[in-house]
Amino acid sequence: EEEEEEEEEKKPRKPWNKMTKEDWDRLEREAEGPGEPWKPPEPPSEPFDPQNPMAYIKGTKKGKPAMMFANLNKIKDEETGKYRDRTKEETEEVSFRHKSLMQSGHLDATPYVIDPNKILWTVQDGSKGYEVKEFLMLQPEVEEFEWDQQKTHKSTWKPEAEL
Repeated sequence: EEEEEEEEEKKPRKPWNKMTKEDWDRLEREAEGPGEPWKPPEPPSEPFDPQNPMAYIKGTKKGKPAMMFANLNKIKDEETGKYRDRTKEETEEVSFRHKSLMQSGHLDATPYVIDPNKILWTVQDGSKGYEVKEFLMLQPEVEEFEWDQQKTHKSTWKPEAEL
């Protein structure tokens, strides 16, 4: 801490209106620092095959973390007979069951209950997101799946095997 204070004291402090071009250039160099310059993302290593476009799409997501949302359906209340949102505990129970089933199939996804009836799923390899989607959409509790701002509702979804 003492060294940092000494460094700050050594730097000349000038009012903004008295700064010279050299002062501004020095500040710009300091702000840029030794960091690496921005690089555009690498193109997918998978060549595009019109017969199998999903392989290319999966390649664009490979190795990058991804977040997805699953909305669960409402459940029938045993006392009133009306449909209601799940409690947080009920949603956590569903997410735990889904995570356990995915792990048994060697699919690593982490659930976070963010609302009653809504689970945030994360994967470290975005190309696995398609498997997570496929699995979750086959579960009776999942009504809607959202990934990259694209929502898929159970009523309009078709399993990949049928495409």
